[in-house]
Amino acid sequence: MKRYYLGVDWDWGDEMHAVWVSDKAGKKVAEMEVKQTLEGMSGFGRWLYERKGEGIDLWAAIERPEGRIVDFLLDHEVVVYPINPKALDRVRDRFRMSQSKSDPFDAWVLAEFLRTDHAHLMALLPNSEKAQELKMMTRDHHRLGRHQTRLLNQLTATLKEYYPRPLEVFGNLSSQVALDFLPGYPTPRALCELKQKRWRNFARLHRLREARTGELWEELKSPQLPIPEHVVRAKAWLVRVLVEQLGVAVRAVEEYREEVERFFASMPAAELTKKLPGGKSGTTLPALWAELGDAQGRWESFKHLQAQAGTVPVTKRSGKSQIVCFRFACNKHMRYAVYWLPLVALR
Repeated sequence: MKRYYLGVDWDWGDEMHAVWVSDKAGKKVAEMEVKQTLEGMSGFGRWLYERKGEGIDLWAAIERPEGRIVDFLLDHEVVVYPINPKALDRVRDRFRMSQSKSDPFDAWVLAEFLRTDHAHLMALLPNSEKAQELKMMTRDHHRLGRHQTRLLNQLTATLKEYYPRPLEVFGNLSSQVALDFLPGYPTPRALCELKQKRWRNFARLHRLREARTGELWEELKSPQLPIPEHVVRAKAWLVRVLVEQLGVAVRAVEEYREEVERFFASMPAAELTKKLPGGKSGTTLPALWAELGDAQGRWESFKHLQAQAGTVPVTKRSGKSQIVCFRFACNKHMRYAVYWLPLVALR
């Protein structure tokens, strides 16, 4: 079967894509710049359909395993080979002596690398739509969780500068009681004006036990080190902003968690994981299953899966020297899920 090799150098701004097309002999078939617009992508899609109509098999190499351009190629029956950017950087040295580069040159390198080394590459096997949706949801949930942690760290550092008492009393600043307390009492002076009756009403509203309410009151009213007023005024403004953002982030993370659990429960895989640790609730197993995917034949062996998850070390051996290193090149989202699975099992 006649085959064309496409090198697609995607633009980081998603505005323009450089495309190089070669035949089996390496001769140039076409070179084009595809704009990320309706007209540009429609013209590129028409060209792909015309080549398919001529009975030409289309293989494409690209630096990313997902995204709009990848979905576009798959929808047009193009076999997509994702190329690691580090591998592409080393392949460039086969075709040049200088450090010069350009988008058309990279597209040509991708096409040539695919043409000559496709036996060592693995084509992208897309998951089902539901599996892809779950993967996006679990990754977004993870990103939101990291954003919440960043806000929490910023709030903690800010309070340590002028007002450490809420940290000492509540500990977890992402708890609802802390998020409700800080907007009303963002400074040491505001805390001094707090009356016991008002505090008891606040504690009752948040369902704190009577003994715990008394303990917290004693801690709140213990003496504090004096802080200059200009420091208090400046940092109190920042605390108000951070508390507002943290409250939104906490609610978003919780809503995402519930939606991930609900979505995963509607999938057949949920029945297979019920007896596993964390199988009845939580996002660890949904995240792990989403990274594994449901595409048949995606994993060549368990060693391939371990390497992708970063759970095996990298051994460098030469003569009598042997060094074992941590594996950095892996699927970070899968590594995160695999890391949490045994911790969930311990509970």
